[in-house]
Amino acid sequence: MPLRRYIVVKPDGSEGAEFEVDLPSEVPDFTQHPATGEACRRVLESPSLTIRYGEGAMKQSVSDQRLARAGFQRLEKDGKGGWTKIN
Repeated sequence: MPLRRYIVVKPDGSEGAEFEVDLPSEVPDFTQHPATGEACRRVLESPSLTIRYGEGAMKQSVSDQRLARAGFQRLEKDGKGGWTKIN
């Protein structure tokens, strides 16, 4: 579920405390704080990307060339109960 950030809007128009909520994408944005009932608005921000530990970074970090350079062997199951050396 996406994490949504909200900020409380005080009666004089100034901004108050921030809070975050995990909500499904089909649920509309809050207009009031769920616990206190104070007015709030959603803080729009760019979506966060997992770059360091994303799928592409993980594939690159365990590539055949990097494993061989580090002295490791890559093995895959051969389907007959054994293993086949890849690099």
